Amino acid sequence: MGIKRNAGRWGAGLALGLVCALPTAAEAQIGILAGYNRDTLAEFLPENGFDLTDFTDGYHVGVFLNVNLATFSVRPALIYHRMPELVAMAGDEQVRFDIDMLEIPLDFRIRLPLPAVQPYVLGGPVLTFPSSTFSGVDDLLTARPVRAEFGVGLELDVGFRLWPEVRYGFGIGSLMESGVAIGSQVLRGDGKPRHDALTLRLGISF
Repeated sequence: MGIKRNAGRWGAGLALGLVCALPTAAEAQIGILAGYNRDTLAEFLPENGFDLTDFTDGYHVGVFLNVNLATFSVRPALIYHRMPELVAMAGDEQVRFDIDMLEIPLDFRIRLPLPAVQPYVLGGPVLTFPSSTFSGVDDLLTARPVRAEFGVGLELDVGFRLWPEVRYGFGIGSLMESGVAIGSQVLRGDGKPRHDALTLRLGISF
């Protein structure tokens, strides 16, 4: 747990460094965000007699800094992402657990410079720092898995700015190992669970 806490502090420091490195002369907005995520544990096939939750419905909240450079912009963020109600099963025995993640996405946006409604496409990496309150799962989580996310959104000027978005992220590498202890048995299967995520998000900036 100490290693993961230090990783989280390192991640927050990286986000702060990204913010400080951005050009001060550019047009910038600071905002908050929140939304729904449908998280999927992909590319893992449990052996007969075992099961692992395929997907879960969670949520995320965070802060972001958007820096506009003409029609191109850079947008780092710091996000808390929760994956609740995951279950690993072996026969009649089961283990319920959650996964929490501190995430640092770095979005690159290309937008259409329209007066009030500005549609845009985005993409970029998401560095994640996962943890779980269930120690048997926390020990199996990868230290810093990465997602590649792509999406579309609108930047709406209504006196302040609204940022509705739809995003999809593909895990690069595994989120966790498969050997969760379930009573007297250990979850086995082919592959390692990768984290994919469908996200509906709303940001607000001033």
